[in-house]
Amino acid sequence: MRKIFFLLLLTNISFAQVNSKEGLIDVLSNQTCNCLNTKEDLTESNLELTLGVCIIQSIQKNNVDVEKYFGKNILSNEDNMTEIAESIGVKLALECPKFTNLISNMTYEDEAMDEEYLSLTGKIVTVNSEQFMTFKLKQDSGKTVSFLVLEDFENSYLLLDSLIKPSDTVEISYYEATLYDAKIKKFVPYKVVLDIIKK
Repeated sequence: MRKIFFLLLLTNISFAQVNSKEGLIDVLSNQTCNCLNTKEDLTESNLELTLGVCIIQSIQKNNVDVEKYFGKNILSNEDNMTEIAESIGVKLALECPKFTNLISNMTYEDEAMDEEYLSLTGKIVTVNSEQFMTFKLKQDSGKTVSFLVLEDFENSYLLLDSLIKPSDTVEISYYEATLYDAKIKKFVPYKVVLDIIKK
């Protein structure tokens, strides 16, 4: 008797999942996540294509319910397809760890790429070597900007071996970071060097 009741309960839950638009999205996102989990070679570069294939497979499995809530020929209806894909994406971001991890890595790399585009050109006028190396760059406008050397970079030897002359024009690639200064007991914005190029 208990087994029969349990089976009936499962059946009711299964039907309940697709008795609403939100329920259908839950089913589609769960199936899409399971599909992604089976892909051992899933990477950031093939995520978009693989995700699209998994979503389409899930839509085809649930074609009757998809037509009920999103209309017929969903794959050729750009607006409806965008709506369903975005809804699945939101669910995946919250409930599918494999998808979330890849998206997080991609976001971090995009931010790093954006940071690399920050650059200033001028002449290095002073260098200070204490616990961390800092230096000042004087731009053509006369403005002086301070930089912090916090990590190794490709042309660090130019600075560390004093190969940059006061007359040399250099381009400094950097990113901005807020670091805690224990001396003044405050968080301070710094320009952290990514690379130095002699012009």
